[in-house]
Amino acid sequence: MSYEKHLALDLVARLADRFGPASKVAKELPGWLEYLTEVECPERPKTRPGAIWWNKIRDLARSVVPAARGGEGELVLANATRLGAHFRLPELEVRILCFVVFYKLFESFEHVVDGALETREVTLPLLLAQFCDCDETAVRAALRADQRLRSSGLLHYERRHYVRDLPYAISDRLCMAMLADVDDLDGLIALMFPSAPAPEAEWRDFEGLGGQAGFMRDLLARALAAGTPGVNILLYGPPGTGKTEFAKVLAREVSAHLRAIGEADVNGEEPSGRERLTELGIAGRMLGARRDTVLLFDEMEDLFGGPTLFFGQAQPSKVHNNRLLETNPIPTIWTTNSIATCDPAVLRRMTYSVQMRPPSGRVRGRIWQRLEARHASGIASEALSRLAETHDHAPALVSDAMRVARLCEGGEDVVGQVLGAASRLANGGADPSPKHHTEVPWQAGLANADTDLTRLEGRLSHSDASYRVSFCLEGPAGTGKSAWARHLARVMGLPVLEKRASDLMSMWVGGTEQNIARAFSDARSDGALLIFDEADSLLSDRRDAERSWEISQVNEMLTWMESHPLPFVCTTNFAEKLDPATQRRFTFRIRFDWLKPAQLPLAWAVHFGGEVPAGLRILDRLTPGDFANVARRMRALAENDPRAILLQLAREVEGKEGTPRPIGFGR
Repeated sequence: MSYEKHLALDLVARLADRFGPASKVAKELPGWLEYLTEVECPERPKTRPGAIWWNKIRDLARSVVPAARGGEGELVLANATRLGAHFRLPELEVRILCFVVFYKLFESFEHVVDGALETREVTLPLLLAQFCDCDETAVRAALRADQRLRSSGLLHYERRHYVRDLPYAISDRLCMAMLADVDDLDGLIALMFPSAPAPEAEWRDFEGLGGQAGFMRDLLARALAAGTPGVNILLYGPPGTGKTEFAKVLAREVSAHLRAIGEADVNGEEPSGRERLTELGIAGRMLGARRDTVLLFDEMEDLFGGPTLFFGQAQPSKVHNNRLLETNPIPTIWTTNSIATCDPAVLRRMTYSVQMRPPSGRVRGRIWQRLEARHASGIASEALSRLAETHDHAPALVSDAMRVARLCEGGEDVVGQVLGAASRLANGGADPSPKHHTEVPWQAGLANADTDLTRLEGRLSHSDASYRVSFCLEGPAGTGKSAWARHLARVMGLPVLEKRASDLMSMWVGGTEQNIARAFSDARSDGALLIFDEADSLLSDRRDAERSWEISQVNEMLTWMESHPLPFVCTTNFAEKLDPATQRRFTFRIRFDWLKPAQLPLAWAVHFGGEVPAGLRILDRLTPGDFANVARRMRALAENDPRAILLQLAREVEGKEGTPRPIGFGR
């Protein structure tokens, strides 16, 4: 406290020496003294005050100034000296920096400065000249934008609406760092730009990025080695997809320190967008000479997301932002949940960008195992594999679900419940489209296809050329088209990305085309087998189109089908409705038909077991899906009488369009 009082009272004494008894300062100065001390000033004469009264005030002001020693003031001076040496600031600029820090930190000093400026008789250059023991001309020169104090980013100018407000400021984080008792500049750096925590993920967890991950690693390594300015990498995608975690892993891969910009401080206080931008500029100038540092700027949309106002202050100009991106001497990794809100001019200055997605199926299992080892939520390995195959949530959501499961001691059921709630929340409160589930594994003997599927599977499981194949699977509903497509993915060792027409159709013009493009892009990123169910809705004959968007969505599908480098499958119950141009887009066109009479006993054995009733063979137009549907119905009714089952199968046949006659078996 003694140093704080010294600063305030010393400034009061200097102002007393500078101004005369008739000044506005003379009118206010006794009040400052009584505010700062317990002394009682001589009463101001009623008439025009003279030199005798003013000399008494001056003597009193000089006498109450305590010695400058100890406390926070000395820490500020020591740290300002360190910063001055690093940025090669002249002594005057170091003193000005101290003045602004003292103004922000010490209430009594702020009281005197505000009071002096409010008189309008004291200008800021004059006040700084008194504080720094120099003339006003030198102060004005030191405050120019091209001088080191401001070009370093330590001090920035802010237009103020009130005369008493100081128009220069420093970031809150820098201000608090100036109070730290550290040994050297590195201690200040650690406080201002803390190192990101060590990553919990592994490099192979991001294999879904393919060659993009390796490219970013090479880009960062070369930029660090060469000191190349303006290298910016953008990671974008939904929350929880591992953007920040990948940034940590990427920095570790190039043996660099990852330092976060604009994070909440030790007190939990979050900086404004303007303050984060200021800190980015300081970091570039403070750490720019290093070759071992990468910066992380999370939630980029806070800064470049539009014309937001910060406490009545508009964002810095686009020119300033663009120049910062182009000249920043330290490679910077930016993250955002949505690029839709970001300024296109900013996006154009990203050196490289990549969309982050939830991990593919083969990676999810490994991540789930590691998360279970961390949270110990009590889920068995078999259940983990099953959950990882069923839920394609981001790792952050899975981690939260396991934490809840451990808290509630609920294991697998709680994890599924929490993830289900997260899916509904992400889908606007509605249940998302259900994933395919079957009670019976794929049965090759129940497929009635016009192609030898077993032979085809054998070839595709060993051939590199398989990655350019495509399939049109046509035939009645329930004949096993989608089931075989999923089975083929397992044979080829590929994850599955399945899309229904309802998943892709949009009410907005151009929305369906965007969803189609995103589906192909996601499949390529995950190395997945892409399955389009109900493909006739997306590839309908353009000659029958009545609206332009019906043509454009077919064109979009055909374009992607032509260029997609991985296998994909289209299934349809109405092959005759497909556009003729699809003919050459498919490597294989395979028809799945009704079960043959010889296949019916196997279908019965798979779903019901026991002796096959004689009447089964007189039924026609049955599919594996019919047997599965009746099996579910019988389980719901707790019914296992063969005659009742046979009756239900007969009703399945009766319900099919085009059945030539009613089947009266069992009536």
